[in-house]
Amino acid sequence: MSNTPTTASLNLTTGEVRPDPDPAPFAEVLAEHMGGRVHDVASAELHQLLNSVARHGKKGSLALLVVVEPPKGSVEGGPLSVAMSTILKAPKGETPASTYYLDHDGRPSRRDPRQPGLFDDDAAPEDRQARLRAVLAGAGVDLDEVDGLAAALDGAGFRQQ
Repeated sequence: MSNTPTTASLNLTTGEVRPDPDPAPFAEVLAEHMGGRVHDVASAELHQLLNSVARHGKKGSLALLVVVEPPKGSVEGGPLSVAMSTILKAPKGETPASTYYLDHDGRPSRRDPRQPGLFDDDAAPEDRQARLRAVLAGAGVDLDEVDGLAAALDGAGFRQQ
């Protein structure tokens, strides 16, 4: 039995009082509408919403919009156009900002153009090697060990480029 209050209508011609029929269960109408496609979309979007809220810790919403239109000319008893759609507002993660520098041509670059790279392709091999030795020395690496490692890599077929 429905929790809807009982209402009745009066036929003014016959004087007959008839109770209004119980409304169709909304869940059944939703499940049948468009072969269940709107129900399936709403189910998938609810799943997406729940996961998104749990992941990002922010609120979201899912609304079902039902639009009913009478036919043109509004003939009583005529067919009704019923459209249903969902409106999903799921929280999204914030994309963190990144730091960029402008190169000498004014283009964005992730590298600071004022700081030379350790392995710049345009540097001479001896300059790259000198920078590498300076970095390793600054890190407390014994340079004799670096030379031994370089010789071992050369012997294994790895060459500096």
